[in-house]
Amino acid sequence: MRDQGPVSRVRRIALFSDVHGNLPALDAVLADIDASATDSIFCLGDLVGYGPDPAGVIECIRERAIPTIQGNYDEGIGQRRGECGCYYATEQARLDGAASYEFTEAVLNDVDHEWLARLPQEIRLEHAGVRLLLAHGSPRKNNEYLLPDRSDDQLRRLAESAESDVVCIGHVHVPYHRTLAGSRGQLHYVSSGSVGKPKDGDPRACWVELLIGSEPAVREAAAEDSACALAGTTDTWVGFTLHHVAYDIASVQAHMAQVGLPLSLAEALARG
Repeated sequence: MRDQGPVSRVRRIALFSDVHGNLPALDAVLADIDASATDSIFCLGDLVGYGPDPAGVIECIRERAIPTIQGNYDEGIGQRRGECGCYYATEQARLDGAASYEFTEAVLNDVDHEWLARLPQEIRLEHAGVRLLLAHGSPRKNNEYLLPDRSDDQLRRLAESAESDVVCIGHVHVPYHRTLAGSRGQLHYVSSGSVGKPKDGDPRACWVELLIGSEPAVREAAAEDSACALAGTTDTWVGFTLHHVAYDIASVQAHMAQVGLPLSLAEALARG
């Protein structure tokens, strides 16, 4: 998908991911995006799992026709694999994950399963000469964790093998923006955090805004603490602004208890 619009005009792209069956959090994020001057919206995957309303989340995304990447949980449920390709650090986390998977698979109908199974693994965009790759985990695997402390060398190899200047991902549930030097100019990695199951110590839902345009236009549009830098070999700049949105966590926790999801999953929502 190529957009050769003028670089003097900032293109604003809203990115969010890892909703994980949390419809109130998704509603809050979409309301915040709607109130912003974004040009387009993309979801970087993992609509389902862990939360109490996966069907409601799918219905919302489908009704709004938001382009969506297939996350590892979406793939596992959609293809009825019996597991989500998740990594669990403890035995309790594994048990909670198994309960979540069983619940999610049971409450979704055949149409939902088939829709999840058809989601794309990536979306590619181009604007003013900047090549963007939207993925869930990494350019090569939807369940690979690209945590903020990944080495520059590893990130550089992944971006360049994918022929991308800006790599936008979810999966790690922690928002970040990193820039590094590549053979074709400056490279960017943008993690969209998590809407419905954050792990950055902030329990609010989050989304990120990607800004693409000339340096003056991007700096003017970005928040004061936004990171801005050149991208690729062009004179186009990329900026990043993080948005946190409050929602009614207690209502989601009550819904989780009502449907029988593990208490530990509900408690984690309040910690972020």
